[in-house]
Parts: sequence; C-alpha cells; structure tokens
Amino acid sequence: MQVADEELQNHNREQAFSTEAFLFGRTTYNIWAAFWPTGPEAGGLKDLIDRTPKYVISKTLEKADWSNTTILRGDPGEEIARLKAQPGGDLVAYGSADLIDFLLARDLIDELRVILFPVILGSGKHLFRDGIDTHHLRLLKSRTFPSGAVLLTYDRQGRPIPTEETRDFTWTDEQVQSLRALEETDRVLATVLFTDIVDSTRRAAELGDREWRRLLDRHDQAAQAEVARWHGTLVKSTGDGILARFDAPTRALRCALALCAATRRMGIEIRAAMHTGEVEIRRDDLGGIGVHIAARALAEAGPGDVVVTRTVRDLVTGTDVEFRSRGVVGLRGVPGEWELFSASLR
Repeated sequence: MQVADEELQNHNREQAFSTEAFLFGRTTYNIWAAFWPTGPEAGGLKDLIDRTPKYVISKTLEKADWSNTTILRGDPGEEIARLKAQPGGDLVAYGSADLIDFLLARDLIDELRVILFPVILGSGKHLFRDGIDTHHLRLLKSRTFPSGAVLLTYDRQGRPIPTEETRDFTWTDEQVQSLRALEETDRVLATVLFTDIVDSTRRAAELGDREWRRLLDRHDQAAQAEVARWHGTLVKSTGDGILARFDAPTRALRCALALCAATRRMGIEIRAAMHTGEVEIRRDDLGGIGVHIAARALAEAGPGDVVVTRTVRDLVTGTDVEFRSRGVVGLRGVPGEWELFSASLR
C-alpha cells in the first residue's frame, strides 16, 4: 500500500534541512534513535539528523547516546521557552502527541503542520488528547501530494465563529443533560479481571505448536468454568489470558485465586489483576478507563500474583483473604498514582 510519494518525501527532506533543532518527547525520541543512526543515507538526511541538535523532554530517560542529544529535565515550559528565545531557525517537534498537547496548553506552538494520509487505521493514539482546551486555528495553506496525502499548515491566530451566527444551534442545558443521559446508558460499575500466562512465548517454543494448543485449550476451559462458577461474564480471550467482568469484587477475586490454583495444577503459572470502577459495555467487549487500569496493573504482577487496586481491597469482604501492599506506582497512560496490593488466601 503506497501512502507516500517522491514529492512528499522531498517535502519532508526540505523541512528537515531547514530545521535548526529537533524537539522530542521520550517515546518519539526512542523511535528515531533506534532507526536513524543505522538508517538509510536518504540523500544526506541521515547525516543531517545526526548532526542537528536534538532535545528530549523527559524526567525518566537516564541517558541519550545519540550524538548531539540533550535531555531537558527541568520545567518543560521554561526549557522550551528558553530554546524558542534563542536566535536561529525553526525548532521542530515531530510526533510526540503528549508533548504537542503540553505545548498547545502553554501557547508555545507558532505553527502546526498536519499531514493527513488517505488511510483508515482503525486504532492508534489520538494526536490531541481527550479533554484538552479548545484551540482555534487559522489555515495558512494546504498542499495535496500525488499519493493523496494532504499537508495542512495552521497558525494560532484562528477566531471562533461569532455568537450571532451560531445562536440558533446553541445547546440548552436540558439538551446537554438529555445527551449525557443517553451516553451513560452503556456505563456500569463493574470489577474487571485480566489474566495471562507467565512466560508463554518460552513455553510455546518448548512444547511445540500442537502441545501448546492443547495446553491453551485446557487453560481456556478452566478459565471459562471458573468465571461461570463465580457468576462472572467472560468477555474475551486475549490469546494467553482472559478479560472477565463481575458484579462484585469479592467474586472476581475468588475467581482469580481459584484460576491460579487450577492452572498451577496444569504446570503453568498465570498472573492476574483487577480493578473496580465504571466501564463501558461495547457489544461483546469492554472499554473505559477502568479497563485500562486493570490492564496496566497486570504488568505489575509476577508469576502466581493476584494484584488489585486499593478500590478492590477496600470493597472485598471475607476474613480469609489477606492483602499485602505493593506500594504506590504510576500506571502507563493512566493519570495519577495507584496503590496496589497482592491478594492471597490466609
């Protein structure tokens, strides 16, 4: 599938050659640093990027081995404002959606260049984060490339549509409340349980495809039986684990503990994590921040662990369940800090 063309590649090259310095968030920097040092020459583009100053906004990146890279660990707004105040050409940020949101919020962007490709991916990270303030942009120019890609160039001088032109279409408070009521019909309070098999890739390689498939079938049967026994809903298989929904956190926890014991008898270890909160019911799937919290908590679990959030710990009843604090952690992509607990039977 062709999503670029020579004309677009020339534009990208010209933009890079006119750049005084590059600005990155940590994730985008890691992508560039993994590709360009050993990437194609691309008409001198590789050497240009290598020698151009590169700045990374990050408090977690320990070191940057790529030449001419500086890690900015101070206040991001102050660091970027200082760079912008220096004489010279353009300071260009590529990708880095979280960084772009930050720059917009602090009015540090002079020009936005957005390339729209004629491809529907169906998934991916939003360029602009949900919930950011409204920003009115002014279209400076547009350019269409042979591949169908469109370059849209904006500045921050846009003006909102005058109120008198939109008065007839302004929502009343009653209409807003009616919309919210309709949107909330698919949101419920539930306990979300994620599990997966520990070190599944290595086990699959050791057993071979046929034996691994048989073991997965036994795992899936046990998972289905335990979820049903504890009156939950098996939402889906995740390949080597499950996503399940329960009306009560106590039943979800007992299901997780029982499934850990059942799979251990098969010779495999699983890990589990759960959170209680609002979720969105999407036909045969679940969505919402509650699902993301449980999924991210799963990454904190080790073999045989059942990890729960404080919300679950506070709601679970039963004197035979013991909780041990694992401390406060940040969950990737989830705002705030979260205290997690390991759960076990006394």
